[in-house]
Amino acid sequence: MTQSSSSRVVAIGDIHGCVHALDTLVKIADLQPDDTLVCLGDLIDQGWESKEVLDLLIELSERCNLVAIRGNHEEMFLAALESERAKESWMLFGGTTTVNSYHFGGDIDAVPAEHIEFIRSTVDFYETDTHIFTHALYLPDVPPEEWPPHILRWTLIEKPYPEPHVSGKTVVVGHTEQRSGEILDLGHLICLDTACYNYGWLTALDLTSGEVWQASKWGQLKERPSEPMPIPVPKPPVSD
Repeated sequence: MTQSSSSRVVAIGDIHGCVHALDTLVKIADLQPDDTLVCLGDLIDQGWESKEVLDLLIELSERCNLVAIRGNHEEMFLAALESERAKESWMLFGGTTTVNSYHFGGDIDAVPAEHIEFIRSTVDFYETDTHIFTHALYLPDVPPEEWPPHILRWTLIEKPYPEPHVSGKTVVVGHTEQRSGEILDLGHLICLDTACYNYGWLTALDLTSGEVWQASKWGQLKERPSEPMPIPVPKPPVSD
């Protein structure tokens, strides 16, 4: 996918059904038709407005280039459509709030086909000339198309931290909650999950300018220092 010289790439962390936060960040980012918005997965569950989040994302897909990464909660939802046992597990891990956003006390069949198809359209990763975006983590020494599902959607960032990716590109993820409310920035790895549904913030990062915006689940914008986040210069691929 080729981007124009004036277009931007904006990444946003785990939304988890927090539509007021998402709406605030989308408005302040002022996305244009040539811009790319990368949602890093876990669009649904935990928060109370999963239906409204999916409605807004579908609308955004008509206004800009929207890339929705598949998180572990989207994986659980899709499994729940196929298995009663998987549905019971999903309901325990946030699915109940998603169902209730459609019909309080209802079941998974309350989710409309349009929303199911949107979740099915989510992707494992997205790659630009400078960055790789996925939900959870990566393998440093293999290309993203070879990363297994448990790495893509379930593995937490833990010490010792993974080495830089062999491509030299910065990897941008969510999934591992930063309960401090601040971005984890290791230079070669950036985590934008700042625990919005859990009284934290939803974080958006403009990878072009380094500008950061954060909003609470009630849609209140967080005041931040005026300096943009440093955007690392990609390193060339490691050769044998």
